[in-house]
Amino acid sequence: MENPKLERQPVASKDYPKHYADVLGWLPDDAACLNYLDWLRWPDGFSCPECSGNAGWRMKDSRWRCKACRRRLSATAGTIFHHTKTPRTVWFATAWHMTAPKNGVSAKTLHRLRGVGSYQTAWAMRHRFRCASGHAEHDPLSGDVEVDETMIGGVRPGKRGCGQGSRRGGG
Repeated sequence: MENPKLERQPVASKDYPKHYADVLGWLPDDAACLNYLDWLRWPDGFSCPECSGNAGWRMKDSRWRCKACRRRLSATAGTIFHHTKTPRTVWFATAWHMTAPKNGVSAKTLHRLRGVGSYQTAWAMRHRFRCASGHAEHDPLSGDVEVDETMIGGVRPGKRGCGQGSRRGGG
């Protein structure tokens, strides 16, 4: 799978799957998922975080070897996918199911939909995603931001409803 260069604002169906059918088409196996993670981590091509070398090769164990410093690197290192035995295809499908519906998805529903080993595995995956999405070091939103449901303003002082004290009639 060849991915376009990552732009400042990712575009649906170009930079990430727009529909679940796209997820299945783009990421049919763990190798395709790993290629996508490589592209997300190194959109301009491999770059070693240790020596800043930009040449390397993929080893048989799916990690990268830097040509300059010979360090072994993984696209999953430092991510929620690191040291997991759950296939990456299941992780990406889970990500889709968590973000597509308005109200998210419960661990029980994930367990039923994805057929992961146990409820505990589904709960742990969901927990990792929630922790990653709520991480404090994320950049604040910028540019055009779409919001599905919004409440502007806040609680007004005083009584609410019919008992708010307004006078009736002309008196």
